[in-house]
Amino acid sequence: MDKLTQFFNELLGDANKLHRFNSGSNKYEVARNRQQMLDAAGIIPSKELIDMGIQELQIFMQQVITQQTSDAFENTICGLIMKQALTHPNQVAIIDGETNINYQMLLKRANEVAGELHNRGVKPGSLVGVCMHRSWELVATLIGVMQTGCAYVPLDPAYPQDRVQYMLTHSRAVAAIVDNDHTANLCSEVQEVVWMNTVGTHSNCSLQASTNDLAYVIYTSGSTGRPKGVAVEHRNVVAMREEMRQRFSDEELKGVFAGASVCFDTSVMEIMGTLSLGGTIILAKNALELTQLPAVDQIKTCVMVASAMQALLASEKLPQGIQCLVFGGEALKRSLVEQVYAQNPNLRVLNAYGPTEDTVYSTMAEVPAGVQVVTIGQSVPNSRAYILDDALQPVAQGEAGELYLAGSKLARGYLYEEALTKERFIERESTEAIPDIRLYKTGDLCRWADNGEIEFLGRVDQQVKVRGYRIELEEIESTLEAMPGIDAAAAAAVDGGIGQKMLVVYAVTKNNAITEAKIKTYLAERLPKYMVPQVVKYLEELPLLPNDKLDRKQLANMEAELRSKQESNTTQTQSLLHSNQERQTTLMAIIQQEVATLLNLGDAAQILPDDAFDSLGLDSLTTLEFSRRLSKLLGQELPARVIFENPTPNALVNYIMHLAGADTPSTKGQSNITTNTLASFQTHIQSSHPTFQAAKANAWDATDKSKLVQEVLRMVNDNRRNPYSKVLRTGSATRGVVGDAYNDEEQEAIIWTTNLYLGLNRDPKVMEEASIALENFGTGMGTSAAASGMTNQHLEFEKEFADLTGKPSACLFPTGYTANVGAVAGLLGRNDVVVIDQLCHASIVDGARLCGATVRTFQHNNAADLEEVLKSEVSPYRTVLVVLEGVYSMGEGAAPVAKIVRTAKKYNALVLVDEAHSFGFYGKGGAGICADQGVTEEVDFIMTTLSKALGSLGGVVAASQEHVDLLKSSSRAYIFQASVSPADMAAALTSLRRLRSDDALRARLWDTTRYMRQRFKDAGYDLGTGDGPIVTPHFSDKDKLYAIVQSLYQRGIQTSAVTYPIVESGRGRLRLICSAAHTREDVDKTLAALIEAEREVDAQLAAKREKVGDTHITQTDVEAWVNDFSAYLTNVITEASAPMPNLAISVSVAEQAEPFNIVIKDGEVSLSAITPCDLPSCSLLLTDRAAVAALQASNVQGLLASISQGTCVLNGQVEPFIWLIGRIVDQRQMVSTPTEAEALMH
Repeated sequence: MDKLTQFFNELLGDANKLHRFNSGSNKYEVARNRQQMLDAAGIIPSKELIDMGIQELQIFMQQVITQQTSDAFENTICGLIMKQALTHPNQVAIIDGETNINYQMLLKRANEVAGELHNRGVKPGSLVGVCMHRSWELVATLIGVMQTGCAYVPLDPAYPQDRVQYMLTHSRAVAAIVDNDHTANLCSEVQEVVWMNTVGTHSNCSLQASTNDLAYVIYTSGSTGRPKGVAVEHRNVVAMREEMRQRFSDEELKGVFAGASVCFDTSVMEIMGTLSLGGTIILAKNALELTQLPAVDQIKTCVMVASAMQALLASEKLPQGIQCLVFGGEALKRSLVEQVYAQNPNLRVLNAYGPTEDTVYSTMAEVPAGVQVVTIGQSVPNSRAYILDDALQPVAQGEAGELYLAGSKLARGYLYEEALTKERFIERESTEAIPDIRLYKTGDLCRWADNGEIEFLGRVDQQVKVRGYRIELEEIESTLEAMPGIDAAAAAAVDGGIGQKMLVVYAVTKNNAITEAKIKTYLAERLPKYMVPQVVKYLEELPLLPNDKLDRKQLANMEAELRSKQESNTTQTQSLLHSNQERQTTLMAIIQQEVATLLNLGDAAQILPDDAFDSLGLDSLTTLEFSRRLSKLLGQELPARVIFENPTPNALVNYIMHLAGADTPSTKGQSNITTNTLASFQTHIQSSHPTFQAAKANAWDATDKSKLVQEVLRMVNDNRRNPYSKVLRTGSATRGVVGDAYNDEEQEAIIWTTNLYLGLNRDPKVMEEASIALENFGTGMGTSAAASGMTNQHLEFEKEFADLTGKPSACLFPTGYTANVGAVAGLLGRNDVVVIDQLCHASIVDGARLCGATVRTFQHNNAADLEEVLKSEVSPYRTVLVVLEGVYSMGEGAAPVAKIVRTAKKYNALVLVDEAHSFGFYGKGGAGICADQGVTEEVDFIMTTLSKALGSLGGVVAASQEHVDLLKSSSRAYIFQASVSPADMAAALTSLRRLRSDDALRARLWDTTRYMRQRFKDAGYDLGTGDGPIVTPHFSDKDKLYAIVQSLYQRGIQTSAVTYPIVESGRGRLRLICSAAHTREDVDKTLAALIEAEREVDAQLAAKREKVGDTHITQTDVEAWVNDFSAYLTNVITEASAPMPNLAISVSVAEQAEPFNIVIKDGEVSLSAITPCDLPSCSLLLTDRAAVAALQASNVQGLLASISQGTCVLNGQVEPFIWLIGRIVDQRQMVSTPTEAEALMH
């Protein structure tokens, strides 16, 4: 695509830019404007273009774009997507969470990726690895790679490093595109590592791909023990796209759920197929997010493996708007078909079949309701199917044979695997029966049914599919047999307890030290997660055939015997449930039996009380079913979330007993020694504000945790990353001198971090009235007859606030927080339920805890999900309160308050709307979002804070007179514990009156807001879906975001960073809060500073990444520290009067090296060559010299920095780690503090 076509596309997609291009009071000014804009774009225009009239220009631009996007774009999948972007630039291409990305934005980012690769000298025809987390930028990256004439090699960030490095090496990838430290480390051996946050400086809008070029290489499981790369060309994907064009309607393509990993070819259909047809994809992390997405109501088509859908339907309902369900990847059962049609009789259900080697799918069946036999259908256009015997001759109808495929979708072959390609992609002579000369040998056993469709019977070879993943059993077997101490191994895919397929591995070993956990760990380090078996079983020897090959049929018979034994045990457990009075023992037996049933274990005793469910093999799908089964058996709801939070049988039993009010033997202080909570702790430290994560971690001793938090704080403060460190020394809401509480620095700054939306805290009249009240009543609460701090102004404010919001009465509280807490705790009791939006303020939960009410949540802004919750909770014997916010404070627009309120009222629930971020500038007179959306009468309680719009301290709830009387009686402790001071009350009352009589401040606030949003959007920043005064440029890289905040501060701009867990991971954002006191000049200066800061930070991060740490370290580097620290611990234990916990500390410098183990048991310290598995433990794997030096010097901050950077890898349990940090801090303080004798000598 040339520059002129690109320029015309931008004009047609941007009304403001087109207006500027045609602006001028006469034709000479118009010509001058056009000339300047074309010069800036690097285009030399013709005089005819400069002089064209507006209508003539419009027609000319459309002709140029149509001509340029015809033939050249039709032959490649990326070209077809580019064509859609040029012809429909403003159409939504991707919905990513709450962010809508149109085709123009998508193409712009893809062009930037292409430009970066071109600038780095990556040649067309090269292979480029893409190792990124799932977001719309991942999609743009894949398109950008193909645009350059290169092929993408998708790499899952969750894959083990060995597998990623093998795929990069085998594919001979010349570059890899990454998005954080972890993915960069995975791809560190590649010549060019391209960080996504550095992409944007260069842009290349030309299309360099052609029809016979490779589009992508996807690696699938291989029987040799190594994955093989399936090389697919553009013409193959275009052929698949043509089939989709005939198969799916425009309506079905308006919302295609995209939940498949890009490492699997289903994603090509979901993403590339949909976008090339001008559809919209709704991006999800995985299939289980189907019902949880903000855009769930927009989903029209869903592609999913049957087992995932089965698990979802066990506890969820299909989204109401779904029109088409496409199953594929594994056998589709008739019972599941009946289930989906029962929920939606108007669905269209399709069953697809096809290997990666034939570009996603080869056959398709329309599956009607009431079908008796589910087939895989007939060949789709551009694909042909043959069922042949061993002599490659067609079999008769009804006779079994191997399925072969042909057609224009067949891949080029296996990358650099000529022999394997010839073996599976067969070249042959054309015959009348089989005219195709190139066939793909699938290895699938099939037959022709009477209706001319194909029935799938099973596999010919040892390849299996588990939840849609294609797996070569021999790859698992050969990998395990390479483990020292394993004599032989076999793998099988067996039926699980709920009909799902699951992986089992059989190991033969004479080494008793090789545990199930060690086998799973060994395999997890070498294979993708989906290939790690859920169950490990030990055999004396493998069953063999006379030719010494594995007898897989005998393995299947052994499984059948185990299932028979298991069914007998299930009956025993059910009788136990009725007869055994010892509830705790009964519960443990039920849980053990249900886990054994799900995993097809014959003996429930194999499930130990402290085994972690995930280590046993329960994944997210089976956990959903486990939850449903337990709920049914126990007669009480037990959500999957509870199982995730109580991840062992013991923990789950204790939770259920506690729920029932029963006593249990104390397990306080005992770690779950099988759950790797420390690795999760490290992930959380790396992905969010580390102080928060350290403070919320489990610890044996609060003082030790305090020491960890203090060290984290010092690290955060030294790096200028503490969002709470900035203090205002002088100034107002929008400008002042901002200092740092922990560092000696200050800066005159424009302030964007206060919620003073209307700037009334500096209004002269407001300050005058506050001064008069201060003179009349003094500081603090003042005085009153009831000693409550109430004055006449308090009563006037309640009356006038109620009048403005349209309610009969109101009740003041000391703060917004206590207003929410007091309202919930004052209204509800233990029998009642509060149902809150997932993003509601924590004060609502605290109120429920204080009164003992049950807390339920509904999906953010999702009225349909609220209705499902209310159906299960509403009762004539209890109060149900629904709580939502009018505007959520993370940069979103107004919530669908009316829709949610009316849903709640259908079930006679009370409703409280928190208007903290909407009162004052929505609705007539600033009455708020309820007034703006016309639901004031239906809402029972309207709450706001005085601090946001009114600039004072306090909170208020407006309601009916009877409800206010109830609150004032039941919530007196919250109302009067520290009443709003007379000065604050006078200020708030004056501000309220100003709001009601003057719209100027609101108009100024909205004018600044709209101007700021437009300026930032024009500069290319992603602001999410919001339209309100909180403006939030999004940044996926947390490190970049924090660095930008500090760089802005140095440039005189005070803002803040919001990261996980406050917002979703990878969706961090700057938070800029507009006020009526801000000016357009403030906006312009801030935007200019942000652009400069981002440029500076990008350069700093790039330089930092190029700096490689010293990784030449050996075990001897830490041996001295281990000995010294062991001696120190011995002294500590000797001198201690209190008992010490039992634990183990492992330290190593290489994954393959034997670690040093410090073992503390029963008051004794010892060094061991074996890591004990019966003790709580923490392990530290140090991978560079800086991490080793930090440990040697007892430099906890340095060690924490290494943990954040991933050069110190943590595993084990978090409690022993926090205990270890506490002792390191104590040791450092002992060394740095002189003894009494030393002090006297000085």
